[in-house]
Amino acid sequence: MQRRIIVPLVVVAVMSSLATVAATSILGNGAPSAAVASAQATQPKTITTATVPNMVARANPAVVQINATETQTSQGIFFGQQPSTQNVGVLGSGFLVSSSGEIVTNDHVVNNAHNIQVSVLGYSNPFPAKVIGTDYNLDLAVLQIQAPKPLPYLTFANPTNTVIGEPVVAIGMPYGFSHTVTTGVVSGLARPLTIGSRTYRNLLQTDAAINPGNSGGPLLNYFGQVVGVNTAVSTQGQGIGFAIPTSTVTQALPALEKGQTPQEPWLGVEIEDIQGAPQVPQGYTSQQGVLIAKVIANGPAAKAGLKAGDVILSFNGKATPTSNDLIADEINTKVGQTVTMSVWENGSTTTVKVVLGAMPASGS
Repeated sequence: MQRRIIVPLVVVAVMSSLATVAATSILGNGAPSAAVASAQATQPKTITTATVPNMVARANPAVVQINATETQTSQGIFFGQQPSTQNVGVLGSGFLVSSSGEIVTNDHVVNNAHNIQVSVLGYSNPFPAKVIGTDYNLDLAVLQIQAPKPLPYLTFANPTNTVIGEPVVAIGMPYGFSHTVTTGVVSGLARPLTIGSRTYRNLLQTDAAINPGNSGGPLLNYFGQVVGVNTAVSTQGQGIGFAIPTSTVTQALPALEKGQTPQEPWLGVEIEDIQGAPQVPQGYTSQQGVLIAKVIANGPAAKAGLKAGDVILSFNGKATPTSNDLIADEINTKVGQTVTMSVWENGSTTTVKVVLGAMPASGS
């Protein structure tokens, strides 16, 4: 089986007196951050050739460049050699979500970093930034800067309006090229990916060109609303990039703004599509449904009596033909919420009620 290689989108460089930047394979209170665009209020009536340039001109001032420093320790390769340390520079992107200087970016841009500096259009010197909140699982972080006057900011798109094929624009700092603009479409929804020890359950896929340095920058619709946070790219193909969707970001922000860990809803199962599953339960003939491959001990599903081999047919009244559908529905509920699922078990269909728990934290 061919192995997919997915990497985050930050630029990493060893800091020297020449300030040389060498990219590696690691791609590394004004308006409230949870302000989600409603209906068609800010949307143009028609799309013209001027739509994107005008939108970019409005959005650009709210996109920022993030420079930080990490101190890394490497072990000596010879007996008796002492460990050495070096300062490593990290370059990423972010965007303002309030006029008071609140910034959203990726956790992997600022994880274990110090001396974080944020460059804002219109200011000759960068602002020192304070990390307000981070979450390793979700790969999100909130920073705060203090500016002498209110700053421009972006709002979030209504996630229910984001569809496959929708045109989008990415703005960021790939390889340090400030405020680079690329265009594309939403190529897929609810993509699950694992990068190292970090598991993403719900990503947007896009073919808008994103590169090292784009991490944390916004993926925008043509109305200038954020539909996702650019996060990762596949190194094995062209036009395969991923962004954290607005639905995930807006759910996490209230906790991150308070320096708390967001609670991500969790069913407590490992799942796979019934179509293409290596072992289909005897007697199950449909090509749709989500097969439970494993039930996590003492998790919400286990407490509700679900077992490996059961097939989930619907979640809160909505059909779940694929695992991506189930993941998207699960993530858009709340911790502690009771959900009703239709489940095929041993030749018959039954209704099961499950109280969703909180996703256990993974190591960073």
